[in-house]
Amino acid sequence: QYKSQYNNNSLSSLFSHKTMSRAVLQPFEVYQKARVQFVQTVAELAQRPANIEALQSAGVMALLRPLLLDNVPSIQQSAALALGRLASYSEDLAESVVSSQILPQLVYSLAEQNRFYKKAAAFVLRAVAKHSANLAQAVVDSGALDALVVCLEEFDPSVKEAAAWALSFISKHTADLANAVYDAGAVPLLVLCI
Repeated sequence: QYKSQYNNNSLSSLFSHKTMSRAVLQPFEVYQKARVQFVQTVAELAQRPANIEALQSAGVMALLRPLLLDNVPSIQQSAALALGRLASYSEDLAESVVSSQILPQLVYSLAEQNRFYKKAAAFVLRAVAKHSANLAQAVVDSGALDALVVCLEEFDPSVKEAAAWALSFISKHTADLANAVYDAGAVPLLVLCI
């Protein structure tokens, strides 16, 4: 009888532990779903120029920045995509990406992430660099050239393409920027992409 009672207590304890674990995990799951929904909605809204001013007024850059370091890769990727769309819209928003210290964060993560994130991060770098020589120089100063050159060696053609576009937008502004791309070793790898 003692053994039977012990087993029942163990089962009820185990059941209670699983119920408690579920109760503890549920808020985390809700939080993750909310982050996913938020970042996907912002990325979608950023596609329409009519929404850009409202997003900027809402402080979207400050909200997206920490999501680049989220522990869920799809959230990181969607945050980068949203930032790229915003930066692509105007020089002011591209400057906001630079002043918010987002570029070093992107460059740091670029080396460690999956191909979808790499493509989105290269898109942000391209979107910033396209506007002016000063912004392209900010991309270079963030250490992006080495990371983009490494992306040219990726197996996935879409990552190579995104990196090639970013490098072309950097190099188009001045001879010095073109030389920086050349000095980073991009040209032989770009030739191999042809």
